Amino acid sequence: MFQHTYFPDDYRSGRAAFIDTAEKANAQLETYGAGSTGPDGEPVYTDVALLGDRDAPNVLLCNSATHGVEGFCGSGVFTGFLDSGEVNDLPADVRIVMIHALNCHGFAWLRRVTEENVDLNRNFVDHSKSHPRNAEYSKLHSTILPDYWDDKTVAASTEKLERYASKHSLYKLQSVLTGGQYDHPDGIFFGGKEPTGAHKRFLQIVEDHVVGAKHILFLDWHTGLGPYGTAELIGMTRPGSSHGDRVQKWFVNGLTTPSEGRSSSAPLTGTIGSGLRRRMADEETDVTSLTVEFGTYPVREVLMPLIADNWLHAKGEPDSQVGKAIKTQIRKALYPDEDDWKEMVWVRGRQIMRRGIRGLAEL
Repeated sequence: MFQHTYFPDDYRSGRAAFIDTAEKANAQLETYGAGSTGPDGEPVYTDVALLGDRDAPNVLLCNSATHGVEGFCGSGVFTGFLDSGEVNDLPADVRIVMIHALNCHGFAWLRRVTEENVDLNRNFVDHSKSHPRNAEYSKLHSTILPDYWDDKTVAASTEKLERYASKHSLYKLQSVLTGGQYDHPDGIFFGGKEPTGAHKRFLQIVEDHVVGAKHILFLDWHTGLGPYGTAELIGMTRPGSSHGDRVQKWFVNGLTTPSEGRSSSAPLTGTIGSGLRRRMADEETDVTSLTVEFGTYPVREVLMPLIADNWLHAKGEPDSQVGKAIKTQIRKALYPDEDDWKEMVWVRGRQIMRRGIRGLAEL
């Protein structure tokens, strides 16, 4: 039976529910401090639930809140799956490593980015090399980050962005804004100049609990792209490849690939999945990496709250009335607080978890 209470009201209640259900499911729990605090002044944490035999060769690695405020989705699915009892009888050769609130700072503050104002899912580039350039983003930066946030300024910025979309296409605008940029630390989708704290935390969790596996299925849970409540499995692997065929077999509805224009997502740089593959490159480990993306609202209705939230933390006052209104907008854009959306996410999320476990057991 679907339980609406699986989906939290905020980071704190989500963490409490996750820990409670993990303990009841006899999971081993590990906690990683972030060194930062939430809006209430209390420290925030990333928690990891470990299930199954530690020596099992096949790992289902699940991650939530790479993009902070998107963490409601993964938190609800993980808590529900732990509560469902399905983790009590895992195949002998499968174990689960479940990461709750990797970007716990963003989750607590209702931000996609980390405490460094970095998009964690653009931060996994090789920082020892020159960072990718996004010249088109630079042309739009002042439009995206105006000095003020009032009706007149917002209308002017929106008009300029719409003009760009009309000239080049909405998909081109989405690609320029969301693909990742490394020149404007106060801008949106900034990938950072060095690994963030959450980046290092993820690699430490992998080192502690994943290295040594023979096969990894990595599921990174997100929201904001695609039709309302619909799950899309996004990967860098091309259909027809061995990994693409594996995804098709395991999940039936198959794989979408941004590089081929077959996804609601634009091509991205520095994703967490690419970071995992790079970390495991010298290991004898086969990695299948997927983004599990649940749709919310049309692209324009998601992008503008992200732009507003970036302005708020760069030039505004989060505690002001404008700030509170922006926080309401970004929460709604990435977490529709509607029972039908939650039910769609839970039903499909549970299926994806089940099929992932079954697929790993068949290897």
